[in-house]
Amino acid sequence: MTLERLSQSPGRPEVHIYADSVDEVRLREIEWVRDTYLPEAFLFHARPHIVAFSGCWNILNSIKSAAQSGEEVYLVEEDVLVYPHFFSWHRSQTAVASCGRRDKGMEAYPPLRGLYSNPGACLRRPLLDALVPHINEDYFKDTKAYCERKFPPMDVTSTLDDGLIRRVIRGMGESVAYPDSPVCVHAGFRYYGRLDIYSNREPDLERRIERARQIIANPASQDRYARDWEPYL
Repeated sequence: MTLERLSQSPGRPEVHIYADSVDEVRLREIEWVRDTYLPEAFLFHARPHIVAFSGCWNILNSIKSAAQSGEEVYLVEEDVLVYPHFFSWHRSQTAVASCGRRDKGMEAYPPLRGLYSNPGACLRRPLLDALVPHINEDYFKDTKAYCERKFPPMDVTSTLDDGLIRRVIRGMGESVAYPDSPVCVHAGFRYYGRLDIYSNREPDLERRIERARQIIANPASQDRYARDWEPYL
């Protein structure tokens, strides 16, 4: 669904899909999805690497890789759906980073309000140049210890990918831009495939995709596991 929305977006740049070190079965599925929904996208498969919490390694290394060939890097994770004006809005901004939507949890907590947020972001050359040197093995071995060594204390955020980016932006003395209305949505939610109401055990890939469409379109709106979910209007 992420690729489907990107395929419908005017002004779309070259799309790179960064698959983590998944097994061959999952890689073949990703290839099928790419070929079906955005066949011109490039697919990169990570080799086995140091274990880092959540998607931290893949997110940061995808930025690092894309920064080698682009002056701006768009970060669209697999649970982000963009609106057609996603790229035109980002290109109208001049901040070192622009963020495609406001995070409900961050907005509810004043110390986090206005800080950088990953889903649907654009990172520009000045930020990329300052960030990339920190995407290294020392950082991934112990993100907390690395951030404590390299940056002033910042207790209100994690030391994972978005936390590292926030520290770099603060060190530059810069801020980020946000749209008045979202230019993308974060359609993810916790416990996908693990709670009965979010189970997806369809036997083949195409049926799993259709089941995922149903879940994302109609989550239990007040359920605590759907607090990350935002409707695509």
